[in-house]
Amino acid sequence: MHRGVSPASKEAAWSSALAVFREAARADAIGAGIAPLTVVGAFTLPPPGARRRVYQALHIDFGLPVVPGRQTDVARYTALYVDQARRRPLAATRIVPLRELLAQRAWADADVLVERLRTYALAGDGAGSVPGQVEGILARLVEAADESPTLPRPGDVLCGMEFETVAEEQGHFAQHGLDLSAVEQRVRLGRGELLLLDNLATARGRVGLRRPLELHQLCVGYSRLGASEQSLLLRRMLGALTR
Repeated sequence: MHRGVSPASKEAAWSSALAVFREAARADAIGAGIAPLTVVGAFTLPPPGARRRVYQALHIDFGLPVVPGRQTDVARYTALYVDQARRRPLAATRIVPLRELLAQRAWADADVLVERLRTYALAGDGAGSVPGQVEGILARLVEAADESPTLPRPGDVLCGMEFETVAEEQGHFAQHGLDLSAVEQRVRLGRGELLLLDNLATARGRVGLRRPLELHQLCVGYSRLGASEQSLLLRRMLGALTR
């Protein structure tokens, strides 16, 4: 995680973010040789009229390709920025370093975890008809890795609505031997501030309500990865986080 201060504009913020991400990629063991970095998404959130909640579950942007298949984009890094002209945000970004969290207990090796994630994903309703699947909700990834699913799965799509509060989410992780409160950090971006995240080493969420179009988000990663690259990336990530 890196927090920069006061780029003059969104364009300047994204220019700074891309420079940092490209430098980080030079020493990136997870993404080495996978594909060149490119912008895979740019958003301004939340859109006007969208449902807004005072809480967002911990997640990995774009999700992980747990069942390789059709070509898919993978976000390697994430940048968040608030315009200098905006009012100071009321919401705070929740950030969980995954290695610190997962180090709280023992796990199976990466190959076993990959199979558990795939079994979990394919157990959802209609999963057999989908030629590739991703999962981004951290609570679901943890319960799949632990082979003890408990979250409701109507159609296997809840899109972050699995919990209503931070306390509910903390309780779920506690059932899997993980203490979120021990590692979670909260960052309230000010006007003109830029936050850079390693999207495959951290999970993020939110507490508090965002005003419409308050937050700019840039996702940089790999465009249209094939099945073999998806598998390699997933194994490398799990191995790096659980060894």
